[in-house]
Amino acid sequence: MPSPDSGLTKFLAVWGAILSSITFGWSLYRDLRDRAKIKISAELRRIGQREGDGAFFTAAPDLPVEGVSEKLFVVVSVVNVGRRPMRWKGLGGNYRPAVSGRKGFLISARHLPRTLEEQEQHDEFFDFEQPFDQELANGRVKRLYIWDVAGREWSVPRRDLKKLVADAKKHTAALHS
Repeated sequence: MPSPDSGLTKFLAVWGAILSSITFGWSLYRDLRDRAKIKISAELRRIGQREGDGAFFTAAPDLPVEGVSEKLFVVVSVVNVGRRPMRWKGLGGNYRPAVSGRKGFLISARHLPRTLEEQEQHDEFFDFEQPFDQELANGRVKRLYIWDVAGREWSVPRRDLKKLVADAKKHTAALHS
């Protein structure tokens, strides 16, 4: 003869198994997502320095802003939107067909390596000058990316790279005419 609480015991056993499976799944999901996540963008800009505090600011190439340089720069902005810090080590890119026997290029950064904490942003800029301006304007730059100390790479989104190439074409023609 079955005991009267055997139904309750079975229910509690099944309930405990379901609850522990959900808890295990949630912990696994949370731990796998607990890493640095990066948003990166690149734009063609002019750079200026504010009077007083000396902070740098950027302006669109066509915008008439007082105090900005005539020289153009490529500004790469990186934001850590993840929950873990990330150490940004370098900046570079790849050419579509090899240029002068090289498949890629490295950019000498001013303030790298740099650790980005959660929700922290850092901008690096480099000169938009020969031969990089011609390679970018001609669409030979396939990819522009950053990497961290662990070797992970994050690329500038295609939409931003296409806009950068369009701006480069526009302003390279103006610079060399």
